Amino acid sequence: MTRVIKLKYTEFAGCIFVDKIAGLNTHTPEYGQRGCVEIYEEELDRKLYPVHRLDKATSGALVFPTSSEVAAELTQLFEQHKVAKRYLFLTDKKSEKKEFTYESLITKEKNSFVSSTSKEPNSKTTFKWLESVGPYELWEAIPHTGKPHQIRLHAEANGIAILGDEEHGGTHFNRLCLHSHSLSFELRGQKVHYETALPVWATAGDLLTDIEALTVAEALERRERMYKFSELPEECLRLSHREIDSYRIDQYGDHLWVYWYKESDPTVQDLLRFEKLAKKHHKKIFIRKMLNRGEDPNAEILWNIGNTSPVWIAKENGVKYELRNNTGLSPGLFLDQRENRLWVQEHAQDRRVLNLFSYTSGFSLVSALAGAQEVCTVDVSQNFIDWSKKNFEINGLNPEDDKYEFWVQDCILFLKGTIRRKRKFNLIICDPPSFGRSKNGVFSISKNFDELLINAMYCLEKNGLLLFCTNYEKWTTGDLHLKLNKLKKDFSFKILPAPSQGVDFELPDQEPLMKSIILRKN
Repeated sequence: MTRVIKLKYTEFAGCIFVDKIAGLNTHTPEYGQRGCVEIYEEELDRKLYPVHRLDKATSGALVFPTSSEVAAELTQLFEQHKVAKRYLFLTDKKSEKKEFTYESLITKEKNSFVSSTSKEPNSKTTFKWLESVGPYELWEAIPHTGKPHQIRLHAEANGIAILGDEEHGGTHFNRLCLHSHSLSFELRGQKVHYETALPVWATAGDLLTDIEALTVAEALERRERMYKFSELPEECLRLSHREIDSYRIDQYGDHLWVYWYKESDPTVQDLLRFEKLAKKHHKKIFIRKMLNRGEDPNAEILWNIGNTSPVWIAKENGVKYELRNNTGLSPGLFLDQRENRLWVQEHAQDRRVLNLFSYTSGFSLVSALAGAQEVCTVDVSQNFIDWSKKNFEINGLNPEDDKYEFWVQDCILFLKGTIRRKRKFNLIICDPPSFGRSKNGVFSISKNFDELLINAMYCLEKNGLLLFCTNYEKWTTGDLHLKLNKLKKDFSFKILPAPSQGVDFELPDQEPLMKSIILRKN
């Protein structure tokens, strides 16, 4: 298993160029929150240098040198205004002027940047009207200097405040419509030009009056800028997460799976939006009703669009999974565990692996493919265990091999039996449901957490690793840390950070729905 779903970037002239998404800081705003540079450093395992910054709400072209020497030279080019920058923005304001240059003095007063006329200006921007886009006006902005909020302040001062920029006189909108379109400069004798794709709001005028459709289009655009998902037609990733509260959209190969959270059924307008989405991206669509945020056992497929299949195969980082439309609330793979599955794959070789609450056994599968010494899979459902074996088979593994065990059993009972047999594992994955029923009773993460973790730790070897995950909405990551620290009276262990979530899910400053943590037993 190798990483196929990778962050996209362009490398040239000793620099990494990225197409930053809106909502992402250029670098970490505070401890524990990654910015754009940290995300790419982590993915590339390389040091990058943030000599160029964009506001959090601004999208587009951003450059990071890969050495301190190039960083020093590029910093000088920025300071000498030898980097040509081109921005695009939308406004709902009309102007008789079509092209002009504006200068002002930008200073910081209290916690805000302000612009004022001055005989000694320190900022200069050239504006040019390009065209009407739906009910709005598209402008080009060329900053000749690089002061904070310069384009936003200068647009406001000239009566063309940027759409969504309420801080600087703009009309409320679902986002700041400001985009860094291109960067050009000459570095070490090389002419460098980096240009990004046009944002949705600059091209799709018909979407600008349908905020929900625009929001979905921008959600997909975010995944395209970060991952180029259009080049990954067989892979699985989330296309719309929390951008719209009423549904989520996942890509499972050539099928899209919509988790529908509204109590009412999709309207004709909703279905037409999905149909248009299916045609544009050559996908088939299932819509699954998810009352009470996934707690309703009677959820059903509401609609399907295109020539859908009840069973199909898709890939995650090259590993094959069988997906089904008629078995539970998910088609068979929880995509928020992608980075955790990669972590398990990297640590499973030659280990004895225990996968609890295995579902369709994504963790077991990647452990086996990585060369685990043994893989023990436990789930209370015979159907999921059979499905797990099918996933092994389609990846060329024999589920009947002596290295692989599949148990249909309550996980806490299995752990207690394992303790009695004095059996130990050196890698345990525990991803329990928030709530579940079986013939042995009711499982609740809030009530059974201590019992589950204590028994799992008894089954873990010294220096062994335990990956624990939960989607329980009433807990934050901080709550999980507090609960784990209380167990230190019974066991000695170190808490390690779990892999960061992919940016097709939460952005770094959002509390994740799926919380993960790694324990190493001392």
